Amino acid sequence: MTAGTGRGNRGGTRVRAVAVAAAAVALAIGSLSGCATLRSVATAPGARPGIDLPSTSRDASPTPLGRPALAPAGVGGYAFTLTHDDGSAVTFDPCRPVHVVVRPEHEPRGGRALLFEALGEVSAATGLQFIDDGTTTELPTENRAAFQPAVYGDRWAPVLVAWSSPEESPMLHGADGISTVLGRAGPDTFGYDDDVRYVSGLAIFNGPALDAQLRLGESEKAHAVLLHELGHLVGLAHSPDPYQVMYDTNLYPLPRYRAGDLRGLEQLGMGRCY
Repeated sequence: MTAGTGRGNRGGTRVRAVAVAAAAVALAIGSLSGCATLRSVATAPGARPGIDLPSTSRDASPTPLGRPALAPAGVGGYAFTLTHDDGSAVTFDPCRPVHVVVRPEHEPRGGRALLFEALGEVSAATGLQFIDDGTTTELPTENRAAFQPAVYGDRWAPVLVAWSSPEESPMLHGADGISTVLGRAGPDTFGYDDDVRYVSGLAIFNGPALDAQLRLGESEKAHAVLLHELGHLVGLAHSPDPYQVMYDTNLYPLPRYRAGDLRGLEQLGMGRCY
């Protein structure tokens, strides 16, 4: 794998026209590439500390901050967005917290509580520790930089969770130009060869559509959307198993992670500490 920074493919959950259904499709939003390290001895060739990547390591622990829940027995039911040459998943560093900022414009009523509940489920399944860094005015963009020192200081930019609308964001448009997308998400990678890991990411949600679901009392549908996209955020791709939250067309919907999802999330919490 080449060195550099980049964005993972954004998984998408789509809804036809104005109907609010929890149908998901694989709509790629960009190519993924890149990674690097916070260790000055293993930075990507040509990367400049303090300019292209953080110059210091922060929030580091010598051991993982949490431990993933024991996943159900069995095999399969999941897929990873990126893997190393040995087949292991590319992951966030489990010895560092994952900082999160929320862009609240277009946030549905009850959306923040729904988000934190879903993040808690991801944290329990992976052992990854999420830290709420508050709100931001940063707009979601497909080419969002993983390092923004002028905005967030000399550190990796926090994961951006953005509530938006199809009118504001092209990322919430369906490929057919008629349907709209309920959400999309993916991680940012940085590293060099075997040091590839996730360092930030973006999750964007269709605030008006999810607000309509919540107003109709369909909170389980909205919850399923958040679980699906946050699964993409930490490194799950679409599952080939139709009985998992991460299946690309969740018509049921499934408001809780299933066995295959949990097996994949467990592995995403057992990555290497850097």
